[in-house]
Amino acid sequence: MSAMLFNGAACDHALAQSRGLHYGDGVFRTMLLWQGAVVDLRRQLDVLERDAAGLGLLSPPRATLEEEIAALCADEELGVIKLILTRRAGGRGYRAADDDCDRLLLRLPVPRYPAACWERGVRCFLSPVRLADQPLLAGIKHLNRLEQVLASRDWPGDAEEGFVCDARGLVVCGTRSNLFRVAGGRLVTPALERCGIRGMMREKILELAERLQMPVHFDDTDATQLRQADEIFVCNSLIGIWPVREFDGAALQAPGPLTQRLMAALDHPRLG
Repeated sequence: MSAMLFNGAACDHALAQSRGLHYGDGVFRTMLLWQGAVVDLRRQLDVLERDAAGLGLLSPPRATLEEEIAALCADEELGVIKLILTRRAGGRGYRAADDDCDRLLLRLPVPRYPAACWERGVRCFLSPVRLADQPLLAGIKHLNRLEQVLASRDWPGDAEEGFVCDARGLVVCGTRSNLFRVAGGRLVTPALERCGIRGMMREKILELAERLQMPVHFDDTDATQLRQADEIFVCNSLIGIWPVREFDGAALQAPGPLTQRLMAALDHPRLG
């Protein structure tokens, strides 16, 4: 007979048995609530479904998610919506019983940042933490974020973001963002075939770059190339784009001309 205690008290909540809690077997999206609605909701749900499929999870009907998100956003000007899909309890040990999932929706306060993060750029450091290579999980925003937790542990006080490398020592992404550099007039971003997350904002910026006829190259990037870059910026669904003015002690132009064009075209709300 099964039994559970949570902080010493009896517990029978279904989430206590979820495979997301036990194994990180699930996916999530962090979305910006702005003026009563989620920014880029269609894109967010596209990415959610892609990531869920990558883990063999059956995403709930889109209409259901849209209805529940709308209810959570109603009459709210600003916030963060977090949507978690976790595979349901079942199976024995690591082996899953099926592809059904439970969903958890949260509305949270939005983080606030100085206007200078967008106007003058941010400082970034190089984390000693390495991301493990796992092509089957590459690109997926799954629930196991221990590497990001470790990379955020020893954070210099004057930095707004940290960059992490893969097992080969090549820079993959930020702890909470995707990464672009500008070299020779073209955008360069890691392909994310071994590790890292293919975020919604990254996908949107790639589409914007194509529309603006900016050449994009998917290539490996090392720390030296970042220090010597013409421009660097990071992006995610909450901040939009942050220009990088300093990386690992090297000063950079921020925002540079290509970054400025993308920021103007993106026209993302600033959380200042």
